[in-house]
Amino acid sequence: MAKKILIVEDEKPIANALFNKLKSEGFEPKMVINGQEALDILAQEKFDLILLDLMMPIVNGFEVLKKMKDLNNTAPVIVLSNLGQEEDVQKAMEMGAKNFFVKADTPLIEVINQINHALELV
Repeated sequence: MAKKILIVEDEKPIANALFNKLKSEGFEPKMVINGQEALDILAQEKFDLILLDLMMPIVNGFEVLKKMKDLNNTAPVIVLSNLGQEEDVQKAMEMGAKNFFVKADTPLIEVINQINHALELV
């Protein structure tokens, strides 16, 4: 059974690259482009892992992390963001993120490796 991964990313080229890479690696990815769409789908479906951008329209990634707790959603979250300041990383980790990558500095293969690692721990 393929692991379901939710990609929450408003930058279409990045979202498409993640989607295609995850699909080719045997995952079952689903893509949404803002935090509100993420919360809507998380209220209806279970995912094995969530890739979450922080800076998005409508509802940002920090709000998604906060509201996931209200939904009792325990899927591991890996943050992919261009916010790289230590306080942003620390805040995301304190809110439940398992890992944090700066998009511009992280090759896709490293993201895939971390997804595999996170899913082994579940």
